[in-house]
Amino acid sequence: MVDKEPRVRTTPAASMRIVPELRAAHIERHRLGTPAELLYLDTNYDLAGTPLVAGIRRVTMPGALRRFLRTGATTLEVPEPYWMRFWPKHLGLVLGFKAAGVLRRRRHRVVTYAMENNALATLVGGRRRVPGWAVRAVALLIGGVARLTLDRICFASDAARVAYARLPFLSGVDQRTTLELPRANDTSVSAEPLSCVFLGVLEERKGLRGLTMAWSAVEEALPDARLSIVGPGPLQAELEAWAARRPDSRTVLGRLPHGEAGALLASSSVLVAPSVPDGRWIEQIGLPIKEALAAGLTVVTTDQTGLAPWLVAHGHEVVDVDPSGLPERLATALVRALRNPLDRDEVRAALPDRDGRLVADAWLHELVGGTSSATGAPEADG
Repeated sequence: MVDKEPRVRTTPAASMRIVPELRAAHIERHRLGTPAELLYLDTNYDLAGTPLVAGIRRVTMPGALRRFLRTGATTLEVPEPYWMRFWPKHLGLVLGFKAAGVLRRRRHRVVTYAMENNALATLVGGRRRVPGWAVRAVALLIGGVARLTLDRICFASDAARVAYARLPFLSGVDQRTTLELPRANDTSVSAEPLSCVFLGVLEERKGLRGLTMAWSAVEEALPDARLSIVGPGPLQAELEAWAARRPDSRTVLGRLPHGEAGALLASSSVLVAPSVPDGRWIEQIGLPIKEALAAGLTVVTTDQTGLAPWLVAHGHEVVDVDPSGLPERLATALVRALRNPLDRDEVRAALPDRDGRLVADAWLHELVGGTSSATGAPEADG
């Protein structure tokens, strides 16, 4: 579904973005957001069937560093500092871009968008207990580098802001919080009654084993309920065997092109996103949650997402992620949501006029009120 938000074009683009794994959402944001050159290092599974557009290209780390010496861009958006497995590359990118600015005798700005809402001790050690001194040392390193290299940081949720507030020196970086809510889709699709969809990678961290246990209870309470599971992953064969036992109410579709997955989502009544913590990972926002809200679905999820307080305040179902009794709580929430889904128009009406990620993008790249200092006026996207 095409979003009709206005966008601004400047020529040449004064910004550049680095994306570790290109997703379909990055392409849409590239089309609608601040004009920028987008460099990506790898691709995500949901990119299948989504064509690339101008200004996007794949690079290696050395290729990105070489590009810094030739680009006309003076602002670089990098992945957030708390992305621990990307941290060495993050460090190389921010230092490389700043150094290129010094060599070219112009000021280079580095900005970042932060979604991580996990504790630093968990990010450092995962399931292992890490000595306090080691966590403090990592905090000093990340906070110090962030203070020296970042010019702006925007948080996707209050939970992310709180997580980063534990870093020393970060208060000296220009920052703000913009809740990452979507804007409503331009058109509304009628929902199939008692239809539930899961959309995402089929991994244990997405709560799928708990969902299969919960769904058996849903089937007892609502015999006509139907669950569609969309996405690839290591649990696909296991889930297909589970679905084959009740094909009337369970379907595993595997990987679908982004457009087909979006159409199925839009025609469903309820999105279930029962993510659970896994090592260093917890759900930050959840792209399927955003897409579901934009289409007017009722969301059933756990309290891991940074959108949890907003979802609760607006009548969606958010369950405690504590493993004890989680399938039972999830089943109760699903039955309640399927029996009495929220009014789709009211769900969409509660959303902002502009996608929160695009609002953050405009602030990070110094767009004010939808205009650019280069053009002074917005241009409708065609």
